[in-house]
Amino acid sequence: MDKVLFLKSFLRSPLQVASVIPSSRFLVNHIVRHINEIGPVTAAELGAGTGVLTRALVHNCPSIKSLVVFENEENLKHHLRNEFRQVPVYADAFTLSEVLQEQNTGQLDCIISALPVSWFSKEQNEQLIEMIYSCLKPGGYFIMFQFSLQMRKYLRAVFDDIIIKYVPLNFLPAFVYYCRKT
Repeated sequence: MDKVLFLKSFLRSPLQVASVIPSSRFLVNHIVRHINEIGPVTAAELGAGTGVLTRALVHNCPSIKSLVVFENEENLKHHLRNEFRQVPVYADAFTLSEVLQEQNTGQLDCIISALPVSWFSKEQNEQLIEMIYSCLKPGGYFIMFQFSLQMRKYLRAVFDDIIIKYVPLNFLPAFVYYCRKT
């Protein structure tokens, strides 16, 4: 069901959906393992798609007590709101700062992103990374997965502590950026 919904959403809005199928269990497990090592209490997911990672965050990351999710594509957003009724779902990831203020949450321990940044302008990417950095607590983590190394230069301009892992068992193979705010 997730694959059909994801493909339909991709065909309807290819610039809003980064791939033709959801993330693989290998990619999700890779990210969840790292999240469980760092033990965040507050987290945000940007670009949740059908909720494959959201599901894992809700069910397999016991340290997360507060999760907020963003998905811009209308059908996917509706699907997420139906499946995860206890999780607030917003449309525009660029409103993260405002949402945190609205919820009186403060800064986050962890932000995970699958946003299709390869479609973003240089200015949008810079704005996104600056916003994410400002929304993280000191010592907080930003985890981003992409299908290229394009974001490395933007992330290195802001984060000092970056590790990049390659996950080949995904369609497309993914690079996972683990960035820590020092």
